[in-house]
Amino acid sequence: MTAAFDYEDMHHLVDRLTPHQVRRLRLLVTQDEELAQAAEALPPRPTEEEAVPEGLLALIGAVNGPEDLAERHDDYIRERMRERFGDQA
Repeated sequence: MTAAFDYEDMHHLVDRLTPHQVRRLRLLVTQDEELAQAAEALPPRPTEEEAVPEGLLALIGAVNGPEDLAERHDDYIRERMRERFGDQA
């Protein structure tokens, strides 16, 4: 297995972790002698006050759309492009 496959596998693994598991993984990496060097390059963890980007709370609940918008967003975009630009889109 090449490093590229390992890299992709790790991305998929981290994507499936819960927030608690991600924090635990970060802690394990920072405490490992070999991996800690990579962790030093990470940006500092935000404080609780900085954890939510400014303006995000105002956005939550502001999106109106069908209930399956998240699952079918590509389909909705295609439909809208066809409405605007015809079959060329």
